[in-house]
Parts: sequence; structure tokens; C-alpha cells
Amino acid sequence: MNKAVQTICLAAVVAICLAATGLAQTSMTLTGPPPGYVYDNIYMSPYYATVGGVTNTPVICDDFGDDSRMNSTWNATLTSFSNISSTNTSWGVAGANTQLYGAVGYLFGQVLAAPSGSLSQVVDSFELWAIFDPTGVQNYLATTSVGSGAPISTTALCNLIFGACTSASVGTLLLQNFSASTFSKLVVLSPNNVNGTLCAAGQGKCAAQEFIAMSVPEGGTALMYLLLGGFCCAGGMYMRSRGIGASRTMG
Repeated sequence: MNKAVQTICLAAVVAICLAATGLAQTSMTLTGPPPGYVYDNIYMSPYYATVGGVTNTPVICDDFGDDSRMNSTWNATLTSFSNISSTNTSWGVAGANTQLYGAVGYLFGQVLAAPSGSLSQVVDSFELWAIFDPTGVQNYLATTSVGSGAPISTTALCNLIFGACTSASVGTLLLQNFSASTFSKLVVLSPNNVNGTLCAAGQGKCAAQEFIAMSVPEGGTALMYLLLGGFCCAGGMYMRSRGIGASRTMG
């Protein structure tokens, strides 16, 4: 009887451990655009958000086809750059080449390092958006004209990114050679649908855009899952050792 109970409990612990590992979801609230530059009514990254209870987390958007609204809250799936696959990010489920997250990781650092309102910040922001959505970015730049005072015209920006504004290929950036695993300290925050599944990016149907952040936010939902997983796995090890001890005694 005791052995049967132990078997059932052990199976339950394993199930909870797997569930805790798979539920890498966290709450995210966009709390503020940058205090600096706006290019053609588009705020340049980084933005700020509360992620898993951690306030003022710098985040950078990689989705040009969706929108995020100030003070809106949504659930997001949190994925380390070292674990990116075709099923655990918004661009992955949208069918994009997930190896391009290496280029996104590189440009993440470039955007953070660029002075607010500088030419580099504008160029790097649009280059980052063009990694996964070259057609959307090219169409926008080819049909838009910024006002005077901008650090670069939309035509010049388009030519700089694509080589020629008649093309939507970002191959000239040569950024596809970067590996996502090189940027293992970065995480992807992919918006979820109401039913908890990942929302496919770039189609204008998501509650928010996909964002990139530095490191895994500590606290909030993410920390809760880590603690739950730790307790469950520790409990499983304890029950396993108890079962081995009992069988030896009876033998």
C-alpha cells in the first residue's frame, strides 16, 4: 500500500515539476517610453516595463507589425536566448528563421549603447525591426517622409538598411552570422493569447509586441515558478530516497 502511494505521489511530483518548467510565463506592463527621441511619431527604444514584478526594466521591441500601449498589461512567455526554438517565441510560431535572434541580440546592445536621439539609435532601431519584418519596414520608409530636424531622412535610412530602398532584403547587414546563444544573458518576452498560447508576431493581432530584455527578471511570476520547481524536484528526490530505503529494509 505504501509503495503504491509513493508511486502515485512521485508521479504527481514529476508532473508538477514538468509543469513548473514549462510555465515560463510572466506578467508584463509597459510603463513608459524613453524620455528622449521620437522619430516620425515613433518612440525609439529602449522602453520601460514592469516584468514579473520588477519595475523600470529596460526592454527593446523587435516587432514592427504589432502595437503596444502605455500602461497596458499582458501575459508573456519568457525564453532565454540560449533556448530559442521555433515554438517558444512569437517570431518562431510566425514561421521566421529563429537564428536571426542572434542579429537581434547584437542590435539590442547597439541600441542600448547609442545616445538618445542619435543617428545610431535611429538606424539600429530600424535595423532591428527589419530583421524579422523587412517588408513592413521597407514599405514604411519608402512611403513616409519625416519632418525637418530628423537625424536622417526616411529615404537615406531605407537605403542604409537595405542597400536600396527598392528591396526588402537585409542581407547587406551581414548580421545573420551572429548566434543567439552568444547572447545567453538576454531573454525574449513573447506576448500570449487569451488562452495562454503564443501570439504570432508581425500580423497586427497580438495584445502587445515582442520585447527583448537583459537577463531573467527576478521576482514575481518567474521567481515563483523557479521556487515551485525547486521544491517539487527536491520533494521528488526525497520521496525517491525514502522508497529506496524501504525496499532495502524489506529485502
